[in-house]
Amino acid sequence: MQHWRNGRPRHAGPFCRLRMLWGVAGDGNPLRRAVDRVEAAVMLGLVAAFLVGAPLAGLGAAEMTRAAATAEEHAQHRWLQRSATLLEPGSEGVTGMYGEWDTSWVTVQWTMPGGSVRTGAIAVDENAKKGLHVPVWVTPSGQLTHPPLSSADVTDRVVTAAALGPAVLGVLLLIAGDIVRVVANRRRMADWARAWEVAGPKWTSLR
Repeated sequence: MQHWRNGRPRHAGPFCRLRMLWGVAGDGNPLRRAVDRVEAAVMLGLVAAFLVGAPLAGLGAAEMTRAAATAEEHAQHRWLQRSATLLEPGSEGVTGMYGEWDTSWVTVQWTMPGGSVRTGAIAVDENAKKGLHVPVWVTPSGQLTHPPLSSADVTDRVVTAAALGPAVLGVLLLIAGDIVRVVANRRRMADWARAWEVAGPKWTSLR
């Protein structure tokens, strides 16, 4: 929505829009349709939901991420580091997996403490040679896993989750607001059509 200032259009700021919504929802103007008041009230409710829910979403996402990281830290105490041997050169591996075009996924082989031999795929440089020994982390069952989380990794995950929580909530509420506007506009168009069906013939007869 635009306002005019010094002969030039000026876009209304967020606080101005809130004041306008508040006015539409409760000014008691008899010229306003019920759908206008309902739409304004719902929009104000969505704004209030974001203001209240954003901090809670951030805290909730951070706590869930911290709990998951703590559980992973407990599990990784049982992980083992083994020396794996490349069974093929990096130039013959598969590139582009997970969008990593600068690495090559090749088959490696390692031995578990009990003597059993396991194989799996890891990402290496494309110039890696066959027979190269690289360290890998495996679970007690012999499955490849990522290196253990550090305290910095946990902090990064928690901070990222705390930022994404409010952002996701905001996107969902924006989508809800768009849906409300679409439904309200359809209702307004239907009301205008019904009003024209009544007023149109009267105006036509006066010509």
